[in-house]
Amino acid sequence: MSPESALTAEARWAELEHLTDLDWELDAITNRQEAIDFLLHFENRLCVYSGYVEKLYSRYSFVVPEEEHGSITILPDEMAWYDTFHEIPADAVLPTGIHILPGEVLGATGLYLKIPGEHRLSPSAELPFQDGLKLLIQRYQARGEQFLPVLVKGDLREYEARMPSLHLHRIDPARLGRHSRLEVANIRGAIADHLIGLYRQR
Repeated sequence: MSPESALTAEARWAELEHLTDLDWELDAITNRQEAIDFLLHFENRLCVYSGYVEKLYSRYSFVVPEEEHGSITILPDEMAWYDTFHEIPADAVLPTGIHILPGEVLGATGLYLKIPGEHRLSPSAELPFQDGLKLLIQRYQARGEQFLPVLVKGDLREYEARMPSLHLHRIDPARLGRHSRLEVANIRGAIADHLIGLYRQR
């Protein structure tokens, strides 16, 4: 991995830890369409993993069917080959138990993270998105790990509920043995870039 690539990836994550202006005003979500509108905020903002083809997509579209009960699907941008990462094994993508919630679910505004306690019997915490993200980055760093959140395609089924939430998975770089350090740095950089996009989106 070149020093420039490593520096760029680290700079992106450092920027994430200092961003503070994420505050989305969302109307109360009471039906499927509002849940879908919530989902669309995340299009191209969170990388999406498909275990079937072992690919991580950072450029894609959500396809929402017209019928009331159809499933939401993901259409990768096949032209964005440079934003697609191949040969990501399924055992490198782990569930976290972390959910992104609209603040209205909690009587607040903006985005929130519901984060499980560090121990099995510890209570979960609901934190504003930026505070929760900083906590998670620090928590994983304290373990000598990296917090690289992604969506898994099956998670989108949760959007059929009246109170939507997005369950996050994470990529464990230690399980990307077939990838070079440069490739892992590129994956880290892409995930950080898209998270930064959440703050800049209006």
